[in-house]
Amino acid sequence: MKKYVNEPRVIYQLSQSLGMARARNIAIAAAKGELIAITDDDCVVSSDWIETIVSTFMTYPNVTILFGNVLPGYHDPAAGFIPIYCRDQLKIVSNPLEKPQVDGLGACMAMRKQVWQTLCGFDEALGVGGLLKSSSEGDLAIHALNKGYQICETPSVSVVHNGFRTWEEGGELIRRYWYGTGAMYGKHLRLYPLSTFLTLVLLAWRWAFGSSRVAASLGRNTQKSARLQAFVSGFMRGLWLKIDRKTGHFSP
Repeated sequence: MKKYVNEPRVIYQLSQSLGMARARNIAIAAAKGELIAITDDDCVVSSDWIETIVSTFMTYPNVTILFGNVLPGYHDPAAGFIPIYCRDQLKIVSNPLEKPQVDGLGACMAMRKQVWQTLCGFDEALGVGGLLKSSSEGDLAIHALNKGYQICETPSVSVVHNGFRTWEEGGELIRRYWYGTGAMYGKHLRLYPLSTFLTLVLLAWRWAFGSSRVAASLGRNTQKSARLQAFVSGFMRGLWLKIDRKTGHFSP
């Protein structure tokens, strides 16, 4: 951060809090702009990244949350993998039953600050470093769809991800990702029973017969049994934990 000390456009806010969702909430609360762009510390964005995000929101004024492609950086595929997410064509959804069609990652994400405020921000129990380990961005997306907001995924916006994992590290990443995803859906089954039940039916079909863009990027460590076990464990936790129904978040 030293090279940004004298950069007037950058505000560095030190926090003793834990968890990615909490860090994002702190940063977005301090942001003064209407549009919020999010990436991770192991990603590289292109020189026109922000310009393309702004242009997409202008072209599609009803879109409130945007996900872009997460491309792999250079790595040795024999030694491990880099989690990615890629789609070939723009996709806009506005119904919670369409959520399985958009699995975008927070490593390349943008939103209108107004929707973040309306939805009370990211659930801080979810996400890396949180109690439930992952899926804070997916959780926000489901809330948005259930409130009637539109979500867009576009290949026009992308980052290069350098988050290399060895094959041995991949197993823990998979467990963490699907555990948080299960907890997220356990919560939403209580908040939005009908739409979430139907979404879970669609997800079960995809698990049995289809494929996930995220899972596909994890290579040979994507055993369905391990993913299902982690998902079910997280799902039961999500059904059990207390929820603040005013915010739609897990209670602290």
